[in-house]
Amino acid sequence: MRTFAKRVLPLLLIVVMLTSLCGCTNINKSPVAEERYPIYYCVLNSKGTTMSRVEYEFRSNTQEARIAELFQCLTETDEQSSRYAIIPESIRVEDWKLTEEGELKISFNGDYATLSNTREAILRAGVVLTMAQLDSVYCVSFVINGEELMKNDEPVGPMYMTDYANFIGDPTDVIQVTLCFANAGKNGMSIVTRLVYPDDYKPLEEYLIEFLVGGPLTSEIAEEKKADQKPISTIPEGTRILHLITKNSVCYVDLSSEFEDNSDKTIPAQYILHSIADTLIRNFDYIESVVITINGSLMRTYRGTEVPNVFKRADMILPTVTE
Repeated sequence: MRTFAKRVLPLLLIVVMLTSLCGCTNINKSPVAEERYPIYYCVLNSKGTTMSRVEYEFRSNTQEARIAELFQCLTETDEQSSRYAIIPESIRVEDWKLTEEGELKISFNGDYATLSNTREAILRAGVVLTMAQLDSVYCVSFVINGEELMKNDEPVGPMYMTDYANFIGDPTDVIQVTLCFANAGKNGMSIVTRLVYPDDYKPLEEYLIEFLVGGPLTSEIAEEKKADQKPISTIPEGTRILHLITKNSVCYVDLSSEFEDNSDKTIPAQYILHSIADTLIRNFDYIESVVITINGSLMRTYRGTEVPNVFKRADMILPTVTE
């Protein structure tokens, strides 16, 4: 059993570990400037479903040794503190290399392919969110058995911190949320999941609407193989949340006039409206219905389409399924 308390290693052992872990050649071995602090590494709960962060202080002052320290943290389990390794024992980091452009290329053994989809996604997020904190690491890429990591028959490519979380305030836990966009065929909905950092400064409901305004991530678009089912933005850029409150199982969302004035006229109004309502209902058991207003006024119509006063759970639009 591996315990965090027993893994306090001196600098010498870290360097030895580095030598055995990788054959890095093009990485600066001179002392580095102080990284942004605090630095964190990611851990899992006992069920492997929730990721949280643990503050960490480096013991070494060279970049390669600091990367090795973070790899060590990602493979450690402290059962007494209910902190479990992001990288499980069955998965080995066989090599890593940091390019001059700041891409950290990590090679894993073939057992990586045995991970479930959820566990694999959490591993990717945990590694990227941990390593991309370093000033020298711009992005992270994975290699499995000498081949670039593939998802849905497409290469994943370089991964960035923004692909996995939106840093807001002082984040503590990573959670998975569901976002509803229109599909590229503009004849239905496209549902994506995203790992995000919430915080306590404003309701998570509000952040979800902001994520919709920001549109789907590049990685989310790439994951959908069918061109007509790829997610597209529904909420016009510049739309502001004027007020949002959830009361008695109803979420009231008041948006600025840009929501209607700048909307994409080629997307049917129902998909734009349900993008908001269905996202909120899918993510919160306590929300049974949603009321959308513009500048404090109920919409009778939206771009000429009659609008119900309340969007209910039973009215959600399921994603389009094609053969």
